[in-house]
Amino acid sequence: MHVDKDGTDKAVGRRRFLVGGLVGGGVAVAAGAGLIGLGSDAQAMALEEFDEVYQGRRIRGWAIANGDNPRSEATVDGDALHIMRNGDGTYTTSVNHYESFDSLRAAARRAVETLGGLRPESQLAHGH
Repeated sequence: MHVDKDGTDKAVGRRRFLVGGLVGGGVAVAAGAGLIGLGSDAQAMALEEFDEVYQGRRIRGWAIANGDNPRSEATVDGDALHIMRNGDGTYTTSVNHYESFDSLRAAARRAVETLGGLRPESQLAHGH
């Protein structure tokens, strides 16, 4: 079990990240069995989770597989990074729309490289 600096275990840290980081992006997340709106009997499998500083930017993300409904989220310095899962299981972002990446982490890292010091653009800025 991973223990964060503040003494919380990884599950609590993940819950705090999901609720705190994604609610601002319009994603309502419940803790425990109802994680990400999954029913209590749903069998979700974690594909990937990361929280790191890359080129001076904090990137966080997670991806789960829930049958035919995979879900993923990523942020750069707390700003939502629009992620799309391709049919072949690769990822792309709104920042690097014409590139595919084998992992969510690789997609987030490439977005940081492309953004430089800029912030990811919010979908809300375009009225979507």
